[in-house]
Amino acid sequence: MKKHRQISRKSLNLSRRMLVSTLAAASLGAMVSQVGTAAAADWPTKPVTIVVAYPAGGGTDTSVRSMLDILSAKLGQPILVQNVGGAGGGVAATKVSKAKPDGYTLLATNSTSITLAPLVQKAIYDMGSFEHVAMIGEFQNAFFTGAKAPYSTLDELIAWVKKENRPIKAASQLALDRLVMQYIAKERGVKYIPVPVQGGSGSVQAVLSGAVDLAFSGGSWAPIVRAGDAKAVFAASYERLKLAPDLVAMKELGFPFGMTAHISVHAPAGTPKDAIKKLGEAFEAAVNGDRTQMVGKKRFMDMTFQGPDAAAATMKKERETYAALVKSVGQGN
Repeated sequence: MKKHRQISRKSLNLSRRMLVSTLAAASLGAMVSQVGTAAAADWPTKPVTIVVAYPAGGGTDTSVRSMLDILSAKLGQPILVQNVGGAGGGVAATKVSKAKPDGYTLLATNSTSITLAPLVQKAIYDMGSFEHVAMIGEFQNAFFTGAKAPYSTLDELIAWVKKENRPIKAASQLALDRLVMQYIAKERGVKYIPVPVQGGSGSVQAVLSGAVDLAFSGGSWAPIVRAGDAKAVFAASYERLKLAPDLVAMKELGFPFGMTAHISVHAPAGTPKDAIKKLGEAFEAAVNGDRTQMVGKKRFMDMTFQGPDAAAATMKKERETYAALVKSVGQGN
């Protein structure tokens, strides 16, 4: 009987210890959960850096900088801009893809640096390397040339280089414009030499200096065309551009595709959803701000907002379009 009571006491003590351990674990778990929830609610607690994939002065850079005041007010922290040009946005995309996924490092780029570039050049990142925060504008893609060029249309350019018996020299800032020019050259029976430049500002400089026959940009072409220093040759979109409806488009030139690209914002894969949500809301307010809309009109960009889900869907559609184009041209990484 005494032995039985000893066993019962031991069992009771063991049960008590197990209960205490369980309660302690539950309490710790609740504390961790509360800390995590509090951390998410408090985010951000330090400055957020936006890595712009092109040099200062281009369309992406000026658009982002026009949003800084509203972004800072909405997020309650300073917003820093870091320009990291190179490889048509690839250098910046690589940098951000490796960053800690905590919402404090973002990428602002031409969407094709993610949807197209990994298909045609070696890259350590791809679509899955990022969370898609927002689309903050749509580029008005077009090819342009100097005001004194002896041609004003694509057909006239083709005829001129054939007469001169030489290739087309075109400023190239993205995998996108190289791919399209390769397609056009192949279809029209001429040769093409890309002249690397950085961003829309680089394209403008190449045209104004007379270093190229043709250049591409997503909106930087418009101010110099308005000033009479350049001529728009054709829109790179399939249908006519929203902001330049008089400019002939790819469809009318007999091509079965067009180039659509956006100013897109991304975070490293794994960034918390709460941070993505807050960022999306802040960018929505910023895009609709008077200053950003004014910059869009001045730089000839359609500043319209898409949130995380819509941005992801747009990126997916772009990837599908460019994958088909790469296949038709016979180019791949």
